[in-house]
Amino acid sequence: NIFSQVEKHAERFVKEGNPQAIANTAWGCAKLGIKSPKLFAQVEKHAEKFVKEGTPREIAITVLACAQLGFDSPKLLAQVKKHAERLVKDGSPLEIEALFGPVTR
Repeated sequence: NIFSQVEKHAERFVKEGNPQAIANTAWGCAKLGIKSPKLFAQVEKHAEKFVKEGTPREIAITVLACAQLGFDSPKLLAQVKKHAERLVKDGSPLEIEALFGPVTR
């Protein structure tokens, strides 16, 4: 299936993919309850680039997916905190809540 292929090629997918594709895939995993440890490990590994390049919506979706599937993502959350000013300035209230709910828990 598609998720097993994403898992198999997670490093390339996250390294070369755009933030929207990564966020949508992470959310798809979360909605279907599909743990994809390699995918989320790569998001964590490339957290700095992902947060710098992603929109508040894409980042919020990914943070929520990590939380929903129980993935610990300290690097991703640290980058959210680091870029908080931009994320709050550019994000909607719903995106802001999604971003900072997991960060403050």
